[in-house]
Amino acid sequence: MKIAIINITGGGMSGGYRKYLCNVIPRMARHNDVEAILCASPDSVGVQDWFDSISNVRFVSCKPFRFLFLHRDVALLEELERFSPDVIFAPVERAFRFKNVPVVNMIRNMEPLICPYKGNPVSEILRNWLRSQSARKAMNKADRIIAVSEFVKDFLIKQWGIPSDKIGMVYHGIDYREADHGKRPSTIPRGWDGRFLFVAGSVRPARGLEDAFRAMRHLVVRNGEIAGIVIAGAVDSGMVAYQKRLKVWLRKHNLSPRICWAGNLSEKEMTWCYQNCLLFIMTSRVESFGQIALEAMSNGCICIAASNPCLPEIFLDAAIFYPPKEGKALAEKIQTVLSWNSKKRQEMSRLARKRATKFSWDICAQKTVRELAKAAQR
Repeated sequence: MKIAIINITGGGMSGGYRKYLCNVIPRMARHNDVEAILCASPDSVGVQDWFDSISNVRFVSCKPFRFLFLHRDVALLEELERFSPDVIFAPVERAFRFKNVPVVNMIRNMEPLICPYKGNPVSEILRNWLRSQSARKAMNKADRIIAVSEFVKDFLIKQWGIPSDKIGMVYHGIDYREADHGKRPSTIPRGWDGRFLFVAGSVRPARGLEDAFRAMRHLVVRNGEIAGIVIAGAVDSGMVAYQKRLKVWLRKHNLSPRICWAGNLSEKEMTWCYQNCLLFIMTSRVESFGQIALEAMSNGCICIAASNPCLPEIFLDAAIFYPPKEGKALAEKIQTVLSWNSKKRQEMSRLARKRATKFSWDICAQKTVRELAKAAQR
């Protein structure tokens, strides 16, 4: 089978998307049923630089996606003509068509489909609306769809009326191995080691950081054991005003010294944070899968998560849950965990590591190839 992977992005790529491609492409290339792969991405992403040479994978460029300026990418179409794929895989929620070659899309981002408006600036509201329209069009046109969680699959069936036999469910994976001790980020204040709550992900309203901040109001006075909250994640240009609003609220409540905006961290720095945090907290309003949840569990973090989709599906019994948007309830859960003895904490850490072992990039790649083959056979 010859597979064309078309990364229809606006010219950038999230860290989670990059991890997905870095782990899945080499494994797909080694699959017995895969003859060759053509991988197309905008030049600005530089996907080909992430890999050592893979004999049956060829990287080519394509034009960045633009919502309002759709155009034919003649060079890409010529590459596809020469390659003659059996199936096209677009791991994003955007429609693509080349002759009669079957197309498989994947839902990666549920934020625009579930919570596209609240708290966002007008420009982001417009982008999310366009993303949702583009996603729905892509799902209807696709020959097959890969959902990355049961939550996503149920949404497509119940909300958009997609036939269930058109959807395959494939979890993402993780390399579960004994990690090194990582590298301590220079942005974290001295004396916080082992005493901070850790939150990770891009800074945006859908991340639900307000829950952690409100919880901190109830914890600062009661618990000297907690130094503060470390927030790892980028602030996109469109979210600077949102972050400023958060900082104003923190100053108003005298919490600014308790918050460390660590910014984008390297993989080694993230590992250090997972291994040295007091607790890992996931406050997301919605996730399609939650790759960060896997990373936290694989490092044995004690995890507290909002009971928003699809976090209970991914964590199962490896986390304790609180009702979203309830800062006081989150504070009570944190207090409960702090009251545990060492035996209870070790047991929860063991459950987290055990849960992480249920997810594998090898299995993800195998099931992805299987889904692509189903589309190709049609």
